[in-house]
Amino acid sequence: MALTTLVFCLLIGFDGLLWGAIIGYKRIYFPVGQLLFLSAGVGFVFFFTYMFGSIIGFEGSTRFLNQASGLVFLAIGFFQLTHSGGFMFGRLVRNLFIIVNIDNIGYGVISGVQEVHPLTSVFVACSFFALFVTGIIIGNSARFPYLTKNKKVLPSLVLITIGIYKLFFG
Repeated sequence: MALTTLVFCLLIGFDGLLWGAIIGYKRIYFPVGQLLFLSAGVGFVFFFTYMFGSIIGFEGSTRFLNQASGLVFLAIGFFQLTHSGGFMFGRLVRNLFIIVNIDNIGYGVISGVQEVHPLTSVFVACSFFALFVTGIIIGNSARFPYLTKNKKVLPSLVLITIGIYKLFFG
């Protein structure tokens, strides 16, 4: 049970690490209050989808959910790459909340079906917060000459890579 909780925390926390690194690399100001709301929102979504999963009692097709989220990631990645205004950084917190919770919904349902402890949502929110801050620190200190010239490419490339992986291997 503890191992399952740890895995869910790390899976959702990895999203925080990844997006924190992108935001830190692009040197975008991200207030702590918004990060707290984002982390609490991740915890609430995980909890409510956990409750839904425990009510329905069966997983259904997780492959379908992974492929659907892969298509969403691909669409957002290509949209971000081809439009100059950019989807991702216009309303950063809202868009980040949507993207992070695409995976969070599936993990919450699966944790409800597997009957992990309901307090897992608190650990998920805390791990997301901690790894997001770690990602900002890592991204802020990283120097990649190719990506410095093409800062617009990084978020799109990450979204497209995640989308392809989830679509074909998820």
